[in-house]
Parts: sequence; C-alpha cells; structure tokens
Amino acid sequence: MNEWDLENADPRQQVGARHHTVPAFYLRRFANSQNQLWVRDRRSPAPGLRKESDLAIRDFYTFQNIHGEPDGRMEQILQKVEGRAASALRRVTSAVTWGQAITAADKTDLCIFTAFQLVRGLRERREIELMSDLYVRIMQLNAPVGAGRRAAAAYREKLRDFRTLEVTSNPNEHVSLMGKLAEPLSEHLLSRRLTVVELTEGVLLTCDEPIVTFDDQEDTPDPVIPQARRRDRSRRRRGHREIRQTRTLIQVQSTRNRGLARADEIVMPVGRRTLLVFSHGAAELPSRLRMAPEEGQKTATEVNKRLLAQAYFMAFAHPDDRHLLSTPLPEVGPLFRLGGVHPEQARIAEASPTPLRPELFGRRR
Repeated sequence: MNEWDLENADPRQQVGARHHTVPAFYLRRFANSQNQLWVRDRRSPAPGLRKESDLAIRDFYTFQNIHGEPDGRMEQILQKVEGRAASALRRVTSAVTWGQAITAADKTDLCIFTAFQLVRGLRERREIELMSDLYVRIMQLNAPVGAGRRAAAAYREKLRDFRTLEVTSNPNEHVSLMGKLAEPLSEHLLSRRLTVVELTEGVLLTCDEPIVTFDDQEDTPDPVIPQARRRDRSRRRRGHREIRQTRTLIQVQSTRNRGLARADEIVMPVGRRTLLVFSHGAAELPSRLRMAPEEGQKTATEVNKRLLAQAYFMAFAHPDDRHLLSTPLPEVGPLFRLGGVHPEQARIAEASPTPLRPELFGRRR
C-alpha cells in the first residue's frame, strides 16, 4: 500500500460521502440490469427492492485525525482495494481465462479484499465497542482516589454491573485497527489454496457478513476457562513494602467462528453461482472448479443457510431469487463468550447486544 502515497492524499475527499460496508461492485454482482437487489433488512418488516447505491452509510469510515479534522483517507484505501479486487474477479471468473491458473497478483488482490471485508463491517465495529466496554468494567476496577471503603466498594460494584453502565469507544478505534487486523488475515489467506467454484445448479445470496467458514469441529465450541485469580504476595524490599496485586485472566471468544486458522474452508460468494474458496493446501483442489448439479445445489443450500445465520443487518439476493429471502432473518445472538469472569458478568455480557447499531462518525445519541 506504500505506492498509494496516502501521506499526500487529500483527507477531505470522501468526507460526507456515503460509504459501503459491502462494496458496491460486489453488490452489483447480485443485482439486475437496473442495479437493484432484493433486500431483507431486519429493521424493516418486509423485504423489498433497493438499489446498491442506497445500501451505504454516510461517513462510516470517516475518522478524526491528529489535527482534529474529519479525514476520509480510509475510504480512499478501501476504494483502491476494491478496484483491484474487481479487476481480479473479472479475470478469474471470465470464460476466456477459465482454464488458466490464477496469477499471483490476482490472488494477492483477492486475499487483501477478503481480509478487509472480514474486519470492515458493522458487526466488527460493534464487537470493538463491546470489547472497550468489557475492558473498562472488568479490568479497570480502580477505586476513586481518596474514597472511603464503602464508596470504593460501591464504585467497583457499579463497574461490574453490566446493566447500569455502558462505555462506547470512538469510531476511530475501529478505523485505526482495520489495517492492522487485515494484514495478518491476508497473509493467512495467501498461504491457502484459492479455488473459484462455479455452480451449475442452485443460486447464492449474500449478506453484510459475506464470508463463512466450514470446520468439522465447529458445532462444538471450545470451553471457556473458569474464574481464577492469582494474588501476588506482599514483600518487603529495602524498607519498602510492595503493593499486593490480584491478577485475573479473562478469556474472550467471538461467536462468529472458531478462527480462520482452524477452518477447513473459508468461503465467499462473489456472484449468483460463483464462490471463492480458500482451502488448506492438503485439499489439492484445482484453481477453477465446476460443480455437478446435485453437488452445486447442496453447496448453495449450505452456504446460504450459514450466510443468513450470520447476517448482521441485511441479506441480499438477485430480484429473481426472492425465494431465498422469504423468511425474516434469524435474531442476532451474543457476539462473545466470556471465561474467567463472575457468572453474572458472563451471563449479561453474553446476551445479544443492545443496540445492534454501532457508533458512527459525528453521530449524536
């Protein structure tokens, strides 16, 4: 990304613009000739037709820079990522190049695009907000300076009570982490074998969390650690008494999946009948694969089921495939599982997030 010269880019560009959390070029691959999609939005009672240009959020990637000014350069980065991925997708799905191997450059562009898509959405921002909230209430239980014993105990209890306090991080936190999170993810995807799969039967939908994982062990989530504390002993050294400390180990598990490194396959629909599949090298899949009708129908059914289960706000389908979105989206479950905390804290923290909508730049409650 160094060649993009972001230091000299105009930070005012894309400020005030509508930003797609799911790229417009990607949505158009599921749209009709009028760029319309059939959309199921959990904030609306019924699905309906919407243009891809309407499926954006104003200033979602705008952040406040060190000069205190609104800055649109993250959206500029994403536009470059999307532009390269769009070109790569056209090449790897073209009938003209179908028999050829996927080039290293195209694979790199698709891996970077997929990595950013994993970390750029509404759910990821809400997860970061809840992590900030968790950190303040569980790990920063410092008593007010000069407070008495009862006041200090009341303060600590208030922080522990997830029902009376919520701490929300600035959207800058999400924007600042996107590149740091995407880089190792793209490197992991590059280590996998990439296969473009074409279905001869069955059709695919997509959603605002369009990447799913397949793992033989994913129906049995890892156990979380029990509550445990280690108290350091107080010692005297050279006439000074060290402060006694209590250390608590907190474990946080995302409910989205068991982790990309452990997944057998990472799958992303990139068209009504086209999938990108990142598999382990041992799978020995070809770079391009056409599925038989029966297998394609089965694959489409399973991928669609998982996409609907993890849709955060919206799911999308081609207007001719309205039957794929005939029922309301499943309720959003808890975003985390916690270990090492009091059972009451774990129970409340593991509830479905309220509200679902994360913070936006310039938004006032």
